Amino acid sequence: MIDLNSPESVREQLDRGVAGLSSPENMRAILARTERKPERRWIPGLCAAAAVLAVVLGLAGLMQERPMTLHELYAIEAGGGAVVTARPITEHEYVITVEDDHAILIHRGKLYRMMYMLDSLRAKGSPVGTVTRYSENPYDLRADGDDYISNAVLKGDAVYAVDGLPTTTAVLAEVDGQMALFQRSGEHGYGLNGDSLQDTCAVLGQVASITLENVGTLEGADAEAVMEVLMKNARLENAEALPGGQALLITLKNGVKLEMSLSGDQLIGCGVWDCTEFLDAFRALVAERA
Repeated sequence: MIDLNSPESVREQLDRGVAGLSSPENMRAILARTERKPERRWIPGLCAAAAVLAVVLGLAGLMQERPMTLHELYAIEAGGGAVVTARPITEHEYVITVEDDHAILIHRGKLYRMMYMLDSLRAKGSPVGTVTRYSENPYDLRADGDDYISNAVLKGDAVYAVDGLPTTTAVLAEVDGQMALFQRSGEHGYGLNGDSLQDTCAVLGQVASITLENVGTLEGADAEAVMEVLMKNARLENAEALPGGQALLITLKNGVKLEMSLSGDQLIGCGVWDCTEFLDAFRALVAERA
């Protein structure tokens, strides 16, 4: 038990808590949940006690090696010393955030956001270009010709196609020595750039499953069927928007995962699309298969 009225007791507990902890020099940081919290007003006199308890409990959590939480992000040391972020995608965990320092590629007015590191290289296609400019603030630069601009991929590094996908949907590039997926996105003034939903989400014929957060998962022919409904009926509402609060995860037959989000009846990816018919078809099939 910690006696908050005794500085010696607090110091002794903290010393015990940090004993044996170390921080490997080249360890990649994991950013905690980025969701903004409402401001809290602390009652004078309780702040110090709360701070001490938070530190002690936090150290206890570290010592227990708790598993990664839902909202953890990769923190990547980019070539110029800047730190950029990306989020892991798994079958059951989603993180939808907007970060100005996110790892990106820009090519001919098309913006690609880094989503996650690949577990294998089976989806790696042919080279499609090379990063010609590295910048910690790539949003303000416009690509000339076949320039690829990035705040995470080093100048001179190759950019690859994803096997079975056009480059209007996604590309691959090496970040921190590991191949990463960069998915087409619409943000910071970069939108469709003349493409359609069928260009930026060109997955027909390749879908293994589709998971709609808090609704369910469709696989195989069912997943393909609702994707066809989406492509046939989606109507463009806006060029760009903040991500919605509900995730749509598309897993392809080659193992690649693409993520979009929903806000009401609007699907948000590269562009904002009304997708009422798709949602109706998805929910109906999930209920039918239950």
